[in-house]
Amino acid sequence: MFRFVTGLFVVTFFCHQVSGQSKLPTAIDKSISRSVPTPVDSIPVEKLKTLVSRNANAEWDPNRVITPHMPLAVRQDHHRKPRYQEATSYTFLIHSAKFASMCRMEDGRIAMVITGWIDGTDKETRGCLITFSDDEGNTWSQPQLFHQGLERPQPIHLGNNELLIIPMDDDGFITRSSDDGVSWSEKRPFPRLANGDITYHKGSVLVEADSVSAVFMATVPPHGKTGWRAQSLIRTSHDRGETWNDGIWLPSQWETSEGSITRANDGALVVSLRTSQPPEYPEFSDHWRRLTTARSTDNGKSWTDHQVHFKYGKVHSDLVTLKDGRILMTYAARMGELEGKIYHGIEAVISNDHGKTWEWENKFTLFRWAMHQTMHSPCSIELKDGRILTVFLYHYGAQWGNTTTGGSSRTLGITSAVIWSPKIKR
Repeated sequence: MFRFVTGLFVVTFFCHQVSGQSKLPTAIDKSISRSVPTPVDSIPVEKLKTLVSRNANAEWDPNRVITPHMPLAVRQDHHRKPRYQEATSYTFLIHSAKFASMCRMEDGRIAMVITGWIDGTDKETRGCLITFSDDEGNTWSQPQLFHQGLERPQPIHLGNNELLIIPMDDDGFITRSSDDGVSWSEKRPFPRLANGDITYHKGSVLVEADSVSAVFMATVPPHGKTGWRAQSLIRTSHDRGETWNDGIWLPSQWETSEGSITRANDGALVVSLRTSQPPEYPEFSDHWRRLTTARSTDNGKSWTDHQVHFKYGKVHSDLVTLKDGRILMTYAARMGELEGKIYHGIEAVISNDHGKTWEWENKFTLFRWAMHQTMHSPCSIELKDGRILTVFLYHYGAQWGNTTTGGSSRTLGITSAVIWSPKIKR
């Protein structure tokens, strides 16, 4: 033992040597035991072992499909101050998961088609996978590979255990299953227009009996103030997806492209469409686009309530007519704004009057991501309890340093889900 005086303090050290350790002083714990409030870890260890990775690198078991559920704050705008709800979120553990799209089956299950890297990073090694949830999106079955390639297929339920796949890509394939997705017919090219032009689709579709309708786009000569090179059209199949008519063009002066369609409870068709940026805004990329909505009470022959929303940065809308008659629009905010600051995320808005107007003052912010601007392809489905399951794609992309993966520069796709409530807090 030795002691020394420094200022007004007397410090005492006791020295002893532990085998294999150098002779350093060891402090003495003179704490007085007392009961004070401290955080409580309440998750039992057996449950904890199912919620966290046991791997030292925090990697999950390769058979696991999604991460454990985690709380996520969903913001709702309000004229006084924002409202918040605690939603549930998880991420799919599929390598570079992209382009998730869902539909509900006749037996209540939810079918989802998604793409991912199967082996390597080339186009040929990306696979199209199908997975099912029988508990309202809380868990998912092991994904099954049904096509290998880069296409972005979308599942559509036609009833009678029949699934139809149409492409969300240029000149993709069409196929169908009559046994709930277990087996699939031979793939064939999606029908082009009568003049041979390719039509491109992305967004929610409308299924009514044997008819399937969707918003498509085609390349056209430049027009409008921005030299817009696309035009939207609605194509319909009246025989459960076997054949598709040439459709009806939407007004070219709208300067729109891909979009979504739904049937409002008052009988009107409602569309939401990707739209050109204003003429005075630049076009460094298609991230600068925005959204248009409109209604038709004569099945697309004429349109009313045409509105252009935002000035920039909102794309890939999805429409769902909810059981209570409201219409939900989910969309990607590639250039979003929160309290005067730029952000990238997924947003949602409600219409209470069949798509005539939208409650932008009460819009929802479902997700935020600071790293990469390319928020992508949200898809929403109403759950049995009235909540919403929204899946969406975003990207990991780091350009500083070595950006090569598999021998070429890549951004990794990430697909996550949010289960949230569309009830508006006044």
